[in-house]
Amino acid sequence: MKIFLKLAAVICAAALSVTSFAASAQSDDEKPPIYAEQIKDGEYDIEVDSSSSMFRVVECRLKVAENKMTAVMTMSGQGYGMVFEGTGEQALAADETEYVDFVLNDAGQKTFEFPVEALDKKVNCAAWSIRKEKWYDRELVFKSDSLPEDAFESGVNMKAIIISADTLIVIAAAVCTVIVIKKRKRAKE
Repeated sequence: MKIFLKLAAVICAAALSVTSFAASAQSDDEKPPIYAEQIKDGEYDIEVDSSSSMFRVVECRLKVAENKMTAVMTMSGQGYGMVFEGTGEQALAADETEYVDFVLNDAGQKTFEFPVEALDKKVNCAAWSIRKEKWYDRELVFKSDSLPEDAFESGVNMKAIIISADTLIVIAAAVCTVIVIKKRKRAKE
């Protein structure tokens, strides 16, 4: 019986390690990137993380067509006049035709249509401050887990992967708890 308990403890430890690794792989920094060919053509609301609270995207609409993606980002404020895919240093060296100018939406908010190489991947975005007249470096992450499940081509379902990893952790923890309880109960007998 002791051998069984030791074997069960080893299996539980291994299961917890694997499921913890699977869950940590779902963090924004470590998710595999999702490319345009993995998403059905269409338009989707999507969440965007920004490295700066001064560059806050309040709404974003992802457009997917012909294996390319762009995002129309609606900004919280009026302080930026242009954005550039890259760093501020790269923007200074780039031709001005590569800058993305703002467009006002019906509500008078500034929007920028920004190219998106992949979801769940940090992308450099330089933002031109109108008041300071300089480029500021920002990092953006367009989050695949905010898309509806039916947006993905068959075989790609990020929400199911995340739920599966969470479920495995719960199951492994439950099994380990049962084993510990039985071990303690037998030790008292």
